[in-house]
This record gives sequence, structure tokens and C-alpha cells, in this order.
Amino acid sequence: MTWHANHQTKEESMCHPSDIEAWRHYHRTYPNFAAESHYVRLGLCMDGFAPYGQYGRTYSYWPVILTSYNLPPEMCMSYEYMFLTMVIHGLANPVVST
Repeated sequence: MTWHANHQTKEESMCHPSDIEAWRHYHRTYPNFAAESHYVRLGLCMDGFAPYGQYGRTYSYWPVILTSYNLPPEMCMSYEYMFLTMVIHGLANPVVST
């Protein structure tokens, strides 16, 4: 579970989310969290689809998937390590309420 902290990547190359600038920025902002490589880093993503297509009824499903970024790329991006946490359904796209 500490692969993200121990791997070596060529400069200007990305093979894992830990190689991007946002990850480094987070570590600079929260150095106490970054110091502990065994802390679990999670990614939350969602992607919607309309089961009836654009000509059918206006109804949508949004699966929300959770994945661990502590694993190597071949594991964290495989189906076995992605967890469907919920499905948002409704007549329109989900929005952030303020």
C-alpha cells in the first residue's frame, strides 16, 4: 500500500496519479499527511449516462466509483480494485446544492 511513495518515474512522465503536480501540491500543503506513506489515498469519480439515449425519456444514472491510489497503476486502475459506492439516478444530472 506504499507503492505511490516508493516508485521512480522519469521526469515529465506520468504513469500514476502521484506523478502529477496536484499530488505534489497537496503534499506541500499538508506535509504531516505526506510524511505517512501508509495513509490511504482515495479517488472518487463519477460518470453519467442516459439508458434510453438522447431520443428516449430524460432519465440519467450516475455511478460513483471509489479507488485506492496507494496501489500500483496496474492494480488501482483495474476493476477488481474499483468499488461502486452508489448510483445516483433521477430525471436530470446531479447538481451541487448551495
